[in-house]
Order: sequence, then C-alpha cells, then structure tokens
Amino acid sequence: MEAGKTLLGVDTQASLEAVLGQAKAQSACDVVVASGDIVHEGTPAVYQRFLHTVKRFFDVPLLCLPGNHDVLANMHDARLPMQAITLGPWLIAPLDSHVDNEPSAYIASDDLLELTQAINASDAEFLLLATHHPMVEIGAPWLDKDRILRVDELTNAIAATPGATLCGTIFGHAHQEIEATSNYGPLLGSPSTCFQFAPKSEKFSLDDKAPGYRWLFLAADGCITTKLERLTTHSFKPTMN
Repeated sequence: MEAGKTLLGVDTQASLEAVLGQAKAQSACDVVVASGDIVHEGTPAVYQRFLHTVKRFFDVPLLCLPGNHDVLANMHDARLPMQAITLGPWLIAPLDSHVDNEPSAYIASDDLLELTQAINASDAEFLLLATHHPMVEIGAPWLDKDRILRVDELTNAIAATPGATLCGTIFGHAHQEIEATSNYGPLLGSPSTCFQFAPKSEKFSLDDKAPGYRWLFLAADGCITTKLERLTTHSFKPTMN
C-alpha cells in the first residue's frame, strides 16, 4: 500500500515500524523472517519500501516468503531475498506455498525440488522450515480450508532428504499466535505486524489484540524455544468499515 494509507483502519507501514522498533529495543537478532503477505498491493515499489524499512532496524540476513496477497514476479523485481539462510548448525529454508491471487495453499513440485536441493547442498545439521500457510488446522474453518494439505507426505519427503534434520516449521497467514506439535518438531505461527484475526472464528473476524512478532532461539542441539511478543507502545485497532 502507499505510505499513509490504511487497511481495515490500520496504517500498516506505521504498525510495521512500531513492531520493528520495539523488537530492536529488546534485543539484537541474527536473522529476520517475513512469513508472507508482505504487502497488500504488491508493486515493486512497495516491496522495496518494505525492504528498506526492515533494513533501517535490522541489518541482518532477511528471508521473505510470498503469501497469497503477494505477487512473486514483483518480489523478484524488487530483489527481495528469498533464499535459504545458514545460521551456525541451522538451515532456515523456505517452501513456497502460495499462488498469486489465490488464498489456498499449493506446493509446486519445482518448489519442493528447490527445497530438497537446498537441504542437499547445505552442511547444516538442523532444518527450520518456513512456509506461508499453516501445516496444521487452527480451528478457524475459513482459514483451515486453505491450509497446506497432505502434510505427512510432504514432511516425510523432506525428512527423507539427505542433509539437515527437520526440527520445526514456522508460518504466517493466520494473523494469530499458533503453537502446535508434530513428528518433526514444533509448528509455530506468528501474529501479524498489523491487524489480527479472531481465534476459532467460523468466518472472517478481527481480533482487538495488538500487532506482534515471535522470537526464535535455535539451539546447538537442534532444540527450538520461542517467545511471543505484542506491541505495547502503540495502539492499532482495526475496523470493519
């Protein structure tokens, strides 16, 4: 969106800056992951503004995933970083689950191949997988219908790839805090940096919780711990108008 415009009553540029500012005041970090739906109107100029905004606060490696509101070609044109990142014994690798202008998840064979090639090429010991769509039902039917399907088949194929061991998955899309478990580590969804969706809602519904973000701590033994934070210094209340 253009700077200063609002979406559902929220100035998303201002809320992003507030979230990044609070996170920076709390701690340094090694990597930033943007889990998709990076913009609402996906022009190259808006993607470039997003990239410059993040770099103003955190000059560290950035991994951007395309979400269902994103336009992949324009992300490439804006040179957003979308490649796997190695951090010590960890490989943080993306799996594209989006289709331009479609809400539902789709894993293309080429994207799965790109992931397995990244795992094969890496010397990392542990894998943190990053997707946009959830790999688990979250109890909200209007969101669950668009989740990643055939998850066991997918994660088994990833786990069978020689290389780093799959130890957890992070995702966006749901605009709320999600913490679940699987045979391959935790499944962690982050709140949005703008407006939130109401948990367990039957249809599209907004929550009044503040924008948020999730810290991840990747241990040398393959364990993942996490802490969720909400914005405390500003109020960004959405509206349905």
